[in-house]
Amino acid sequence: MNANTTETARFIVMTAATTPSASCWGTYRRIAVVELETGFEGAPKMISERAKGLKAIVSTWENCNVGKTAKCAYQVALTEAEEMAANLNK
Repeated sequence: MNANTTETARFIVMTAATTPSASCWGTYRRIAVVELETGFEGAPKMISERAKGLKAIVSTWENCNVGKTAKCAYQVALTEAEEMAANLNK
């Protein structure tokens, strides 16, 4: 990193597999918009406040069902998370 550049907060979207209750069928995922620490390269290994390089979790979407169309809960939440991260990075 060049010493003359100014670093701003970076927000990214992370996804992870999740397991809902035993009575649920299908595939479910967790989505989060997170803020990275200044100067951290790459992505944190997990969605957790304890993860290295992660400064804060801004928002989460829990147990989103992954369907076959663009209208499934996962795709809708992912689109919303990407828009939120883009707005925060402006």
